[in-house]
Amino acid sequence: MVSSRGILAAAFISMAAVSISPAQADIVVVTGVNNQGTDNVLLDPATNVSLVTGTVGPNDLVVNFTSTSGTGLLSANPSGQATVSGGTGNTSLTQLSFDLANNDTFTRAVFNINAASNGSVLIHVEGVNINGGFFEDDFTVNANGQNFFTVTSINGQLMTDISLTAINGATFEDVRQVRLGGFETVGAVPEPSTWAMMILGFAGVGFLAYRRRAQGQALRLV
Repeated sequence: MVSSRGILAAAFISMAAVSISPAQADIVVVTGVNNQGTDNVLLDPATNVSLVTGTVGPNDLVVNFTSTSGTGLLSANPSGQATVSGGTGNTSLTQLSFDLANNDTFTRAVFNINAASNGSVLIHVEGVNINGGFFEDDFTVNANGQNFFTVTSINGQLMTDISLTAINGATFEDVRQVRLGGFETVGAVPEPSTWAMMILGFAGVGFLAYRRRAQGQALRLV
């Protein structure tokens, strides 16, 4: 028979495992374009806003674009190649992130970084999955407006957002032709502390049930 100490020890071991287990990223970023299984992000027109939005896919999932560049203001041109750039007076970008609203996730992304006349620019590309794991690497983009990237998650991972950052003081002009695919809506993922409290709660219920069974057996022996 499992003792109450054994139950509590197992609960604490499980709690520790939740808090220290590493998240696996399984996100691959490559240069070039592979549009298979992706849909165009349709941008809403905007000028000098802190949040650019758009929709994607047959269910019109909401896409959010934000930036920490300068004042953080962005502009969006939905026509032609559908570009997201810096706000008026701050057209160059040092950083741009995009994600899906409402806890929606994706497994594929394609986008084109336009370095314009800035020459070769080193861009830090980072993709984050729903478990908090991430992939990151640096890529050189050239001043020809055709710097496509394809980001794919594998092994069942679901991406939540992608961030692009120019390093070494460089800038880029805009990000265009964004496509996303492999959509899935999931509930909010509990934090490790939440998991720990849930485990302790289950352990407490098990302990009470054990005590009641033990007390019942003691009464029958009297």
